[in-house]
Amino acid sequence: MITAELLRFVKHEEGLVLVPYLCPAGYPTIGYGHRIPSLAHPPITESDAEQLLFIDLGIAERGALTLVPTLLQEPRRLAALTDLVFNVGRDALDGVDPSDLNDDAGVVKCLRAGDWIGAAARFRKWDHAKVNGQLVELPSLKRRREIGAEWIEQGGGI
Repeated sequence: MITAELLRFVKHEEGLVLVPYLCPAGYPTIGYGHRIPSLAHPPITESDAEQLLFIDLGIAERGALTLVPTLLQEPRRLAALTDLVFNVGRDALDGVDPSDLNDDAGVVKCLRAGDWIGAAARFRKWDHAKVNGQLVELPSLKRRREIGAEWIEQGGGI
């Protein structure tokens, strides 16, 4: 149930780059934020990038629904969590890693409980990325998380 709004949002936030580049966290990337093994990857077409994005968002959405199955009935909230999973990975949100200083699955716990205000507040904290080994607040992630938090607070369909 990847919505058109989510697709537009991720495309806008990620931007389209048809040649390999390093994302702000230093990972080799191509297209709309698709991770690749190395910068030696060949260039791709816009069509390739869209296909990769659709696949990546499908994986992220399945991960989001694994964490909070009830969001299937909450398209806008599911879109917010899908975008977060797309960025940080499902494993970062499942609360299994005690060395994860960002979150103890607080976002997930609040979403499961229907605590939209609490979930939105915790969601906003995911605005950092490791840059040169340091956790740094990124303005682009701050803006992105603010929009996702608003989707969580507002709920509703898209």
